Amino acid sequence: MAVPADPFTAPDGMPLTRAGAVAQRLRELITAGELPLGSRLRQNEIAERLGVSSTPVREAFLLLAREGLVHQDTHRGAVVFSPTAADVEENYELRIALECLAVELAAKQIGPRQLDELDALLVRMNEAPRTDVDLHTKVLNRQFHTMIYRAADRPKLLEMIDTLRDTATIYQALLIQPTVSKDYLDAVRAEHQELIAALRARAPKRAARAVRAHIEHNYAETMARLRADQADPT
Repeated sequence: MAVPADPFTAPDGMPLTRAGAVAQRLRELITAGELPLGSRLRQNEIAERLGVSSTPVREAFLLLAREGLVHQDTHRGAVVFSPTAADVEENYELRIALECLAVELAAKQIGPRQLDELDALLVRMNEAPRTDVDLHTKVLNRQFHTMIYRAADRPKLLEMIDTLRDTATIYQALLIQPTVSKDYLDAVRAEHQELIAALRARAPKRAARAVRAHIEHNYAETMARLRADQADPT
């Protein structure tokens, strides 16, 4: 499990510092469940496990803390972040309010070319293997929604939505299974198709209802996993 020798590279081929490489490995261990929610991250143990000195491990903790994956506890030091039900609920409440507003604005002015690009992206999402959760959640799904909300032409609104969606992605990475069920994917695909249909019809209220239903579905899935983890931490 040692961190590879220099030069380090991220999955997208970009170079990484040693701290970045340690952070990447810890991120993989956390999202895979090998470092459980709420577990303490001991700097010396991590350094020995990954075959590095303590300095890049300490720096990696700071990087992961900025992402929200690690929490710096006054008494326990660095611990894997464990979202509460209140954390998740507040995030999704805010997302519903802001994303419904953004999609209503987008429905009034989105152009034919943008709609065609959304259709093409939806095809890519439908063809992606369901075992590749990162491709679905962090890449294609993110591109799909960002493309829509950008069409609202409200930069500050988009910035707030992006921040909330970043946090939601962390919750999903921590809580949702490494594979996505076919039923869940089928439902999400239908929700995306309804959203595009509402945008093509230039129906702002219909589009808002579609995105609200979509977010509420994701919220229910995330909360179900959170309750399962709380009931059985193993």
